[in-house]
Amino acid sequence: MSAVSFRLLVNVPGSSTPLRCVKGASVLVGVRDRLDDNYSKHFADLTALCRALGAGDSAEDIAQEALLHGQEHRHELRDEAKLQSWLRRIAARRTFEHLRRQRRYESQEPARAFIPVDPSISIDVSAAITRLPERERVAVVLVYGVGYEQEEAAAVMNVTRGTVATLLYRARKHLAELLVGYAPDGDVL
Repeated sequence: MSAVSFRLLVNVPGSSTPLRCVKGASVLVGVRDRLDDNYSKHFADLTALCRALGAGDSAEDIAQEALLHGQEHRHELRDEAKLQSWLRRIAARRTFEHLRRQRRYESQEPARAFIPVDPSISIDVSAAITRLPERERVAVVLVYGVGYEQEEAAAVMNVTRGTVATLLYRARKHLAELLVGYAPDGDVL
C-alpha cells in the first residue's frame, strides 16, 4: 500500500478500518506521540541549534517551522529511532535557507556564531570563528559549541562523519592562524 493510499485510507471520514489495523500506522502514531509528548524538549533543542547556526532572533520561529514540518511530514520518517536527527536536519536546512535569504536582502555583515565563551579568556574566539568558511564554522559550532558528537553533526549537515572530522581539522588550522597573535611567545595552539 502506498503512502498516498495509506493517508487516504486513514483520513477517510467514517472509515471502518481502525488505525491500529493498518500496516505502518503504529509508526505514524508513535512519531506523532513522540513529537507531542516531547514538544518542549524538541523545541528547546532545535532553538539552540538554530541560534548556534546563526539564526539569532529568528531561531524560535525556525524551530517552530521545523516542528510543524516534522508533524506534517511524519509519514516520510522511516525509522522512528531517528526522529531527533531528522528534526535537526530539517531545522538546520531551514536555518541555512533563512540565512541565504537574509544575505540577499541585507548588507554583507559578518556571520554571528553563538559559542559559549569563558570570560576569563582575553581572546575573542567567537570573532575568529565567524571568520571561518561557512562549512567549517557550522562544524565547529555544532561540535564544540552545541556539544554534538561528530556523527550527530554529520547528520545535521547531511555529510559523512569523516567530512565533519576533516572540516574540524581545517577549522582548527585556520583558528590557529587567526589566533597566533594571542599565543604567549608566539606558541601556536
